Amino acid sequence: MGTAKGMIAAARKLLGTTEHPPGSNRNLVTSWYGFAGPWCDMSISYEAAHSGNLAAVMGKFALTTAHARAFQNHGRWHYGLGGIRAGDVVFFDWSGGRSISGIDHVGLVEAVHANGTITTLEGNTSDAFRRRLRNGACVVGYGRPAYDGAAPLPSHDGILRKGSTGKAVKALQKNLNTVQHAGLTVDGQFGPATDQALRAFQAQHKLTVDGEYGPHTAAVMKAALKGHSGVIKPKALLPAPALLEVDGQFGPATCAALQRALNTTTGAGLDVDGAFGPLTVKALQTYLKVTADGITGPDTVTALNKHLGLTPQDTWDTHTTTQLQKALNAGTF
Repeated sequence: MGTAKGMIAAARKLLGTTEHPPGSNRNLVTSWYGFAGPWCDMSISYEAAHSGNLAAVMGKFALTTAHARAFQNHGRWHYGLGGIRAGDVVFFDWSGGRSISGIDHVGLVEAVHANGTITTLEGNTSDAFRRRLRNGACVVGYGRPAYDGAAPLPSHDGILRKGSTGKAVKALQKNLNTVQHAGLTVDGQFGPATDQALRAFQAQHKLTVDGEYGPHTAAVMKAALKGHSGVIKPKALLPAPALLEVDGQFGPATCAALQRALNTTTGAGLDVDGAFGPLTVKALQTYLKVTADGITGPDTVTALNKHLGLTPQDTWDTHTTTQLQKALNAGTF
């Protein structure tokens, strides 16, 4: 096996990797994997394969849910961020539900910070491989690869259940008293009364009634405390609308500006999240009057170049993005 340090070094070499064209999922990672699809977990496999860690990360994966289950099945999984370390593989659920079945993104932990945030190295984030700062809002959990010299996982799995103690149990008891009027003694002891109240909460909200308070139940609790049912989907944190830097780089700010323009001109109703996903691609294709298949292929790129007053070609390069940024700034797109 390799080491966490080697895995992180391999990941850092991918920084700046982009898709050609944006939204196509085509780059050196997907070429290596042999499949042009969402490539966040392919990046983990690529980093592992190039640092002697493929066996340590449980093998080669493209499907995030299957990868998380593999860590879990090998006893190398932990819910939430408690005890996380550099080199761990962290899994996200952008819906806010924070369940393994809802996992749709993954990254490698580069650093852990005292304020509870982590720095990650992620593929397929805004169509590139980027360094991100994350908190626990959408984290389902993490897997600890079997690196040489890997630290043991925490003694608990991150779930509160009968027998658990401490401040987290007190917070749960307070919340159950608020939303269930459970009348619990807030003593930090997860006993039969807390178990019964939690099961009643789970039944009321159509969750698995198992008496276990993990990330998914916690997400539903967070919504219930605000008077909502289900879960609350976190909103993307983007800068306020402003003139774009005309740098030829198709990043989140340019994508968000494009989404706003498409919403204005076509009523697309897109979430302005800075992510060039299939819905945004389809909206762009509809606007350009090409087949709306959600894939940024040659016809779409040629139509975009033509619309921007450039030579109609099927290559989306820095000239395409530069002209797009100028048009978005001028309000002429």
